Amino acid sequence: MQSLLDIPRGARSLLKGMGVTIRHFFRKPVTVEYPRKRAPVAKAHRNAIVLIEKDDIGSHNCIACLQCEKICPSACISITGSRPDGIAFKRPDKFDVDFALCSDCGLCLDVCPTDTLGYSEVYDAAGYSRADSKFDLLEAWRDKEGEALGTLRERERKKKEEREAKRKAAEEAKAKAAAKEKAEGKEDDKTGNGTAAS
Repeated sequence: MQSLLDIPRGARSLLKGMGVTIRHFFRKPVTVEYPRKRAPVAKAHRNAIVLIEKDDIGSHNCIACLQCEKICPSACISITGSRPDGIAFKRPDKFDVDFALCSDCGLCLDVCPTDTLGYSEVYDAAGYSRADSKFDLLEAWRDKEGEALGTLRERERKKKEEREAKRKAAEEAKAKAAAKEKAEGKEDDKTGNGTAAS
């Protein structure tokens, strides 16, 4: 007799479960079919750091100031840089990061004076050894570096011309002021002599 009563309860439970399944079947899915589709990354997501492209030069704007290397608590950043001809600041020759040591603290982003560091949207990087977690951040920029240097040299040349023009204008204004003062001094002398004679 008990088994006969269990049949309607089981059927009711089955229909209830199927109702939930059918309702969810017509809703928009909440999951992403990874790896065919990739989930969007939130802006607050902290992950591996990258060099960000600056639109005005078409490349990153790292000046090899070593601030990120100095502040890194994990000592995972290694940078060397040199000053190219015709540019007032350094450019990095090497920018290596060991992401096996990186704690994603964000101090390097905070201290960067040119805001050229940012978080990448890569969230599924994996490797078989610790060597797989060492990255050269300049690798993606090496082919654009020549063009960026040309843009930076042109910008430096224009700044130098502007400074020179301002310096010349200041000198001319100073010379005019001195000549005017000298002319006014002569007039005062003449006026002073004429008053004394009368």
